[in-house]
Amino acid sequence: MSKKEISKIDSEVAEWLKKINKAEEHYADYHKLIGDIRKYYRNETKRDKQNIFWSTVETLKPFLYFTQPKPYVERREKSTDKVHNLACRMLERALIWDLEQFDFDSVIKYARNDFLLGGCGLVIERYRPSFGLIEDMNGNTLEVKIDEQVNTEYVDPIYFIADSDKVGIWEDCRWFALKHYMSFKEACQYFDEDICFDMKEAQDKGVKSFEVYEIWDKESGRVLYVSKSSPYKFLRVIEDGLTINGFYPMPKPLFATTTNDSIIPIPDYSQLKPLLDELDGVTTRMEKTMKAIKISGCYDNAFPELGNILNKDITLVSISDFDRLKSAGGIKNIVDFMPIEQYINALQSLASRRQDIISAIYEITGVSDIMRGSSNATETATAVTKKTNFGTLRNQDRQNDMQRFIGEIFRIKAEIICECFDKDKLLAFLPKEERLQPEALLAVELLKSDKLRDMVLGIESDVRFGEGDKAKNNIEAITTIHTMIGQAFDIVSKQPALLGLYRQMIGGVVSCLSNARQYENVLESCFDKIAAELSAPEPVTPTQPDKQIMALEIEQRKNEQDYAIKKEQNEIKKAELLFKQNQENNKNLLTNKEMELQTALKIKGKDGDISTGMVKNFE
Repeated sequence: MSKKEISKIDSEVAEWLKKINKAEEHYADYHKLIGDIRKYYRNETKRDKQNIFWSTVETLKPFLYFTQPKPYVERREKSTDKVHNLACRMLERALIWDLEQFDFDSVIKYARNDFLLGGCGLVIERYRPSFGLIEDMNGNTLEVKIDEQVNTEYVDPIYFIADSDKVGIWEDCRWFALKHYMSFKEACQYFDEDICFDMKEAQDKGVKSFEVYEIWDKESGRVLYVSKSSPYKFLRVIEDGLTINGFYPMPKPLFATTTNDSIIPIPDYSQLKPLLDELDGVTTRMEKTMKAIKISGCYDNAFPELGNILNKDITLVSISDFDRLKSAGGIKNIVDFMPIEQYINALQSLASRRQDIISAIYEITGVSDIMRGSSNATETATAVTKKTNFGTLRNQDRQNDMQRFIGEIFRIKAEIICECFDKDKLLAFLPKEERLQPEALLAVELLKSDKLRDMVLGIESDVRFGEGDKAKNNIEAITTIHTMIGQAFDIVSKQPALLGLYRQMIGGVVSCLSNARQYENVLESCFDKIAAELSAPEPVTPTQPDKQIMALEIEQRKNEQDYAIKKEQNEIKKAELLFKQNQENNKNLLTNKEMELQTALKIKGKDGDISTGMVKNFE
């Protein structure tokens, strides 16, 4: 590398370090505010306060995100193309498998918590291949990839900075950087030896960890690693990184209150801080007032026995001069107590003010009493439902933003899977019988070349809030679909041209269901079969014969049957006669033979009996 090129790199590193220093100054107050909010949330600053901020955040947590969603992939345009359908199933199963390889649910909850506290939730997608050593046929040891996955990793907003030079919205952000703290050993595993040599000198001077900035520069399409400990060169430069739509492997962060002139959000805590400070002050005063409310007073020292009369719940005190006590008007004229009415009135006023402050905090944050599970017993079900819907409506925008955030995570993850996963790995996500189909290889090639083109990536998630209304709407929708199908059957049978219209109408009603996807594929298949049946040629139906002709045919068939029966009977009689004739002939032959034998015996003068009963004996 020439001196001119080295000088150019040195100046570029210096320029990036200058940008980082400027961005850190721009984010310094915000990062400090995040630290203060976390301490307040953990109740580390004033342990005697009523932490209504903690209660508010805990209430909003499950409203924004409470269970891990499931991704699904389908074609943008419904069709029966086997290659595209296999590609969708392959990618969907790859996403589901990838989410099972790490604790995705916890990562999203970390980002959700940061969003509710500091006003910014961040995650980043990392492609993580794993390698192993094998030996080839020649005995050489080779390092090969044995597995791969895409992890969703949590990013702490304190270690995040972004382009702050005339950037008002996230879409205009040209770069962002993540700060990492690395030990010398970790740096040596990740960077080249010459970099480690420079860090070794810093370590010898007492530096235990090094600040390394990971910069994603959208304009150059590079990933840069720089450190203030090595200000003259890049620690590492990745030129051919991931080709993700939008370049960043990070979804647009979850931002709280923002304006169009800055991407640094304003946490909800900043909006609530005046009320929270006042609430802490009122709570402190109430505690002090409660301490002041106690029984205290004085008594006549002529009766020292009364000094300990209040030490026990039930006490009888022995008085040496009881007659004098009675003459003085009893204990009420000897003992006098300090007044506490003013303290009680002050305490009541403070309690009323504290409740007003809490109500104001709930109004600002959108946490209504019905969402916290408390409502007036006299309220009707309709009134309670309206209050719930109002509270839900106020936070619906943030809930939608959380859905958008998770959807972008799945999109980025899907793009990385399509780009980086081996073909054999992608093919393995299909069932064994489908892998052997020739369309399976074409589906893999489709994912490698087109990624998510012509595909829709969505989220299936359970909904708890408003579940009763959604169940009611689902039942109404199913009833409507059933009625429409019954009406459409008669109309479409007479007018097949209206099939497309009813297909769109019924499909629109199905899309309103909370879990429409399980019905859509079946519905499309049913409509395809109906269309095929309507387009098939009508079978030729034979004309109805005349009644007289039918009667003649029946009479003819009857005569034919009678003739066949009589013919069969004649054949049977003929066979019987033939059998009797043969039997008679056989009897005559046997008789003649017997006579011949008996005659022969007589001539020879021998005795014998060969009679068969057919011929009488000779005398």
